[in-house]
Amino acid sequence: MRKKRKELRHHARKKKLHCVLLFNLGMNPDPNFFYLTGYPGYGCLVLLKDKEYLLVPQMEILRARKLAKGLKVIMYQKNFWQILKKYLKGKSIGIDYSTMTLSFMKAVRKQLKKKRFIDVSPLLREIRSVKTDEDIKKIRKACSISDDILKRCVAGFSRFKTEKQAAEFLESETIKAGCELAFPPIVASGTSAAEPHHTPQNRKISKGFCVIDFGVKHKGFCSDTTRTIYIGAPSEKDKKLYKMMHDLQVSVAESIRPGQKCSDPYDLTIKILGKYSKDFTHGLGHGVGVEIHELPNLKSKSKERFKRGMVFTVEPGIYLKNRLGIRIEDTILLDKKPVILTRISKKLMVV
Repeated sequence: MRKKRKELRHHARKKKLHCVLLFNLGMNPDPNFFYLTGYPGYGCLVLLKDKEYLLVPQMEILRARKLAKGLKVIMYQKNFWQILKKYLKGKSIGIDYSTMTLSFMKAVRKQLKKKRFIDVSPLLREIRSVKTDEDIKKIRKACSISDDILKRCVAGFSRFKTEKQAAEFLESETIKAGCELAFPPIVASGTSAAEPHHTPQNRKISKGFCVIDFGVKHKGFCSDTTRTIYIGAPSEKDKKLYKMMHDLQVSVAESIRPGQKCSDPYDLTIKILGKYSKDFTHGLGHGVGVEIHELPNLKSKSKERFKRGMVFTVEPGIYLKNRLGIRIEDTILLDKKPVILTRISKKLMVV
């Protein structure tokens, strides 16, 4: 967190910003605010050239001082704007427009008159795209926890009568592990597997391929894994189709290197899929961190390049309407080479 705040202040100076303000206004932590403070409560982060302050209400003072490492925590009661003005310097202020409501922005402009506001949300997304060692440690743990839960889900899958039961198992085990869901789990059986974002239904699990997409959030950082299992007895054609997707996912993931365009793996996937490329209807992957979708984007028109320290998914899939769907996804850390963080077997499990 300290390293990333320092990085943000460095970029702010280059952009001739005198100050950066980040706000957390709701019960759910703002991703950029949380990433830079480690604190999920109400407050305002003030980053100056050489100083950092966290302004919080009285009710949050103890929690903020416990969680916001390296920040000077200032308490306010009913005099927030008065306190903020005391610590502000300069006229050029960086603001995260991506999470700012129109009504609150009006209040900011009213209270901080004669200030020039610059959107720093693209800069914040870029800073978050390369993880620190501490970030990676938390993501590794999230992946380890989700691996264990998903492994037990698949091993005992025959006991679930409906897709919803399987999804509820994933959610309850996540809570037992002291985590949150990174996103609502997907359990899509039979022809429903042809829907990439299918909502689990309270009906009997269908035979055929079943796509299970699952992730947890550990200490604010996410994991993301998809495995496709088979209900019943797969035909030789089904086995070959799965092997094609398995081999594709492995080879495309292994091909990624720092400096490479983030669109390259997507283009390679399309080339390998051949006649099935028309059935691949979403991006190849996305960054993973405090949000389940971050930079980089692994899609055809991505302008980004891979960097060491990025964490992202590789998730090729094919979706044959009214027939089947297959998707295999791993969360991956990019070092000199890709490091697979989600270790649950990709071998086709038949239940």
